[in-house]
Amino acid sequence: MKALKDNSRKLLFVLTFGATVALVPLLGFSGEEIDRTLEMPANGLVQVENLAGKIEFSTWDRSEAQIRGTAGSNVEEVEIIATSNGVKIRIHNRKEKRNVDGTELYLRIPEAASIEADSVSADISVRGNKGKSILLNTVSGDIEIDASPQTLELHSVSGDVEYEGSVERTSVESVSGEIVLIGPSGEVNVSTVSGDVSLEAGGVVRGKFESVSGDLNLTLSVDDGGRLSCDSMSGDIHLRLPSSQQAEFIAQSFSGDINSDFGTSTRVSKGPGVTLRHREGDNGAQIRLETFSGDVSIRSR
Repeated sequence: MKALKDNSRKLLFVLTFGATVALVPLLGFSGEEIDRTLEMPANGLVQVENLAGKIEFSTWDRSEAQIRGTAGSNVEEVEIIATSNGVKIRIHNRKEKRNVDGTELYLRIPEAASIEADSVSADISVRGNKGKSILLNTVSGDIEIDASPQTLELHSVSGDVEYEGSVERTSVESVSGEIVLIGPSGEVNVSTVSGDVSLEAGGVVRGKFESVSGDLNLTLSVDDGGRLSCDSMSGDIHLRLPSSQQAEFIAQSFSGDINSDFGTSTRVSKGPGVTLRHREGDNGAQIRLETFSGDVSIRSR
């Protein structure tokens, strides 16, 4: 009985290979070192769940996942599961603890691997990845990425989001965190409540940007036949386009101003508000901007 109690107070690595399960106990709690290297497919999936602390991904040219770090003092189990598709890492903390001491994880994974990570307050960073997808969820932790996956999906509540790289499909949601994106193109969807958005993009085929009180600062171009829509309640919309941009421009503000290098805005004849309707060229693209009390600025570069 005493041995069972002692074992229940140890950290465990759980390694699953097909139907075989091996439990490897680790002695100690606070500051326990994590160090495992597992084989995985070069284009497999790495999944991480870590409530608090840090999650850092970097890449190498091996078909292996190396997991290193330090377990927090509230951790009761470190679970690492290796399957034919990749690797799963879960950090289990004692449920009765209100304040969770963060666990720091440092992973080296194949360059072509996909990434999924979930956290509450852990900061998450990714460097060098060129896999199929990156999917990150956090509440108050910051997200920082320098990578070029095929698909990027990021969710944050109050943490800041920074991305730089090349990606054809991007989706970012935040409540109050700042969002900075450099390099996306193709399909880009961004939603925020009070955080500001700063974007430097390539050619956009489908772009959708939504804000309540945060400002939208967008530098991009809209491809032939593309669609760009920006909606804000009280935040300002600042759009910078190439001087050669062709599109049908539609802009409206209820109580703010509209300033544009593409066409001239006019006051609504009945009631408050300013509108702009203008066509530049005939490439089938459409740019629609709408805000309630914020200002709209459309400038050429």
